[in-house]
Amino acid sequence: MNSVTVSTHLSASPDLVWSTIGDPGTISAWHPAVAESSLDGKARVCTLADGARIDEQVDDIDDANRSYTYRIIESPLPVKDYSATIKVVEDDGGCSVEWTSNFEVSTGPAEDAVALLKGVYDAGMGALRESFKS
Repeated sequence: MNSVTVSTHLSASPDLVWSTIGDPGTISAWHPAVAESSLDGKARVCTLADGARIDEQVDDIDDANRSYTYRIIESPLPVKDYSATIKVVEDDGGCSVEWTSNFEVSTGPAEDAVALLKGVYDAGMGALRESFKS
């Protein structure tokens, strides 16, 4: 099993950040790689800027703990058995956003899949840092 974890500190209240990222269906509003997103029940569809589609299932939205967990059902990414959690945690001077995943590699070297996902998470975190500049 492979894993990727990326986190960033934001100088904003955890509730404010959660109000931005806590609805899994609106990931396209804050993540630059996601051109469109929707959530129908537990089924999330993300369409990337290049037109690629990722079908996911959101397993748990926990507003009280500011986190949600989702799984990739079908995608062009070189991963299988992918599960990830995005959470917002209060810390000194604001909050931290953490994005963690576990997965198996379906094609190619594991290092390539890890680097690809880390790049996706880093892009999202960079956009959040830009949005919540103090």
